[in-house]
Amino acid sequence: MRGINLERRVETIREQIEHYKALVNDCSVTYSDSPKSTASNYRLEECTQKIMDLQEELCSAMADLVDVTCEIGKAIQKLDNYDYQDLLVNRYVLGKTWEKIAEDMNYGIRNVHRLHGEALREIKIFS
Repeated sequence: MRGINLERRVETIREQIEHYKALVNDCSVTYSDSPKSTASNYRLEECTQKIMDLQEELCSAMADLVDVTCEIGKAIQKLDNYDYQDLLVNRYVLGKTWEKIAEDMNYGIRNVHRLHGEALREIKIFS
C-alpha cells in the first residue's frame, strides 16, 4: 500500500508542476511604453519558486518511492512461487490494476484475488 500511495503522491506533484508551468507559460510579454507592472513580475517569480519547491518535493517523493519499491521487491523475491512473484510485482511495484494483471497472467479475476491472498499469507511467513 505504501508504494501505491507514494506513486499517487508523485503523480500529484507532477500534475502541480505542470499546472504552474502552464501558468508561467501563459504569462505573455507585452511591449509598450508604459511601465511594467511589478505585481505581475512578483506573481511570475512566485510561480517559478513554487515550481522549484515542487520539483524538490518530487525528487524526495521519488527517492522514497524507490526505497519502498526496493523493500517490496526484496520481500517478493523470497517467494518460491513465480506466479505469486509476478502477481505481487505487477500490483505493488508496477501498480497495475487487478483486471490488467488477470489479463496478463491469463487468469480470471477471482483466481488473481485468490492467488493474491495466498501470496500475502506466504510473505507473512517470511516477515
